Amino acid sequence: MPPPTTPRDVSAETPFAARLAWHLGDLMRLAWPVMLSRAGILVMAFADIAMLGRYAPGAVGIANLGLAVFIPMLVMAIGLCTGLVAVVARAHGAGDMREAGHAWCRAMVWGGVISLLAAWVVWHSETILSAFGQEPRLAAEGGAVARALAPGLCAQVVFAISAFYLEGTRRPHFALGVMVGANLINAFLNWVLIWGHLGMPELGPVGAAWASTAARVAAAGAMVGFILLQRHAHARGVRGPWDTVWGPGGWRAGATMRKLGLSAGIGNGLETMGFAAMTFLAGQISLAALDAYSISHNLVSMLFMVGLGLSIATGVRVGHEVGRGRLAEAAFAGWAGFGATVAVMGTLGLAVWFWRHEIAPVYTDDPALQARAAGLFVFSALVFVPDACQVVLGQAVRALGDAWVAIAVYGLAFVVVLMPLGWAMVEIFGTDERGLVQAIILSCLVATVLLAARFRALTRGWRRT
Repeated sequence: MPPPTTPRDVSAETPFAARLAWHLGDLMRLAWPVMLSRAGILVMAFADIAMLGRYAPGAVGIANLGLAVFIPMLVMAIGLCTGLVAVVARAHGAGDMREAGHAWCRAMVWGGVISLLAAWVVWHSETILSAFGQEPRLAAEGGAVARALAPGLCAQVVFAISAFYLEGTRRPHFALGVMVGANLINAFLNWVLIWGHLGMPELGPVGAAWASTAARVAAAGAMVGFILLQRHAHARGVRGPWDTVWGPGGWRAGATMRKLGLSAGIGNGLETMGFAAMTFLAGQISLAALDAYSISHNLVSMLFMVGLGLSIATGVRVGHEVGRGRLAEAAFAGWAGFGATVAVMGTLGLAVWFWRHEIAPVYTDDPALQARAAGLFVFSALVFVPDACQVVLGQAVRALGDAWVAIAVYGLAFVVVLMPLGWAMVEIFGTDERGLVQAIILSCLVATVLLAARFRALTRGWRRT
């Protein structure tokens, strides 16, 4: 079964302006539904924070403590499955739709194992929070939120794997529709479970966590059902006999996916661990600092989904061109994705800076917290470009089959640079949460520069191939 074709092709002989316009057009056709579906994940978290901000003082901070372990484990688990993007995109580019479906089957098994292990870690978040110095009351309340979130981790991984498959085969729109539905479910259940409406118990932050879990389970079920019931499901390789429990082709057939996924999983895990460390440090400053940092982090994370959408689309485009044997266009696709990311995320950063005083009241009714969050947004606006660029370049590098250099880059940027610098900002220089955001900016710049150099090295000489 041949894959869908793009309207027309370009090559190294095409005039630069026309070539760039074609690449950017194809990038945005793939990217916008991915952006919105990924943003939907953070919109869910935004709804939780916005509603908890009107529930009780400190509720936002408690919810964020529960997320402090959940988010790194979720990102690491999804990252370990991200290799599916390159494998599916290359198979799709080569016209092998059956192999693309087989890769999805193998990823479902692999993701199931990984997500169960990650959920087990999240279940023990109270112990982890206590080990990082949180006072017993905060650790207990944050741990209760994390236990409610843990089952949803597995469902979110299933959703992500299914979205990777549909995006790699250039069908990203269904995931967007599912995410819209999941957010409606989450908002309604938040109203029910946070305040105890419709005869349900008043659960506060724990209720918001259970609402998110229910929405994630519903989204995962819809995605799997769509893929299994699609037309030509057997010909597309998503239904049919398996050789082993590891899916069609067995364990060896998934080696490339696991290698690239290991790179993404470890890299993403190191990054999110660094960001989680900033959350812990904010909690040690004060509860007000934790609330302000939590609001800022949610805003950055939500708009980062635009960059993540661009990274997935860039990875799909690079992998698709490699699968077609068009190496010059694979390199051009990567740099076009990088340029688009600078422009789009820079615009978003300017918008946040300009409207920072209007954005803060969306999160909280507390005037003091509004002022503190708005002041922090001045620095948060500077995070968008380097943070998004490093993830776009990381995805482009992995789409070329390069796995291990990215791990070293993320380790340097987010462990060697970010964690000690964030600690020094608080413990040595005595800064507030603004110092933590400044440390994040520097670490993301380090990762961007190094990954750009790696992509250039890998694609050197591809201009005319």
